[in-house]
Parts: sequence; C-alpha cells; structure tokens
Amino acid sequence: MIYLDTTTRKLQLVLAGAKTTNHLKSSVSYYDVINQTKDDNSEYRGSQQVATSNDTTDVDICAAPLHVGTIRNIRNITIYNADTVNATVTVKLDDGGTETIYITHVLTTTQSLIYEDGAGWIVI
Repeated sequence: MIYLDTTTRKLQLVLAGAKTTNHLKSSVSYYDVINQTKDDNSEYRGSQQVATSNDTTDVDICAAPLHVGTIRNIRNITIYNADTVNATVTVKLDDGGTETIYITHVLTTTQSLIYEDGAGWIVI
C-alpha cells in the first residue's frame, strides 16, 4: 500500500534522460480518508490525477493531501511510454524534499508500468 498521510508527502515521476518524441503519460487513482475517527464516521472521496513527464525534471503525479489528518490511499498508478524509444522512469515519494525511490524501470515503447494496491508493480 502507498499512503500519503501528511501534507508534505507527494508522488513524483522523473526520467533518466530527455524524451525523443513524446513525453510519458501518467494517471494516479486514489481515495482520501477524511476526518478518520474510531467510530468510523470518516468521509471517503475518490479522485484521479493525470500528468505528463518533463524529461529529467521531477513531475508531481499525485499531490499531497491538502489537510492535516487526511490520508490519501493510492489505488492505481499507470505510466505509459508514449515515446518512440525506451525510457527509464523512476517513481518516488517526496516528503518535503526527502526522496524515497519506489521503483526504477526501463519501459520499452508502448509499455506501461502499473501499480495496483494489494498487488504491487507490473509491466505490460
């Protein structure tokens, strides 16, 4: 599971080099648990964030929760290599500037790197 449980934690994507023709596309589906309480009066709100790679510049693919106490639960991450050549992509957690790499993988053209909550990372 990937949780963003503070207002400083976000997910980022970065490429090892510049794109040749097309940037990579990403989509992140998540749900926020708001006002989490012991008696389960929590609110659940789902959403999706899309982004496009920017060569070797970090790109936010899922923003941090806006409010203290909100937990953002990542359900799915899909990164598609729309370029005409292989691309080395890194997905990482940025916690106020401290970075933790989740995965680095070389995607051939038209391959997708996918994260599914409960299943982990796969390439198709």
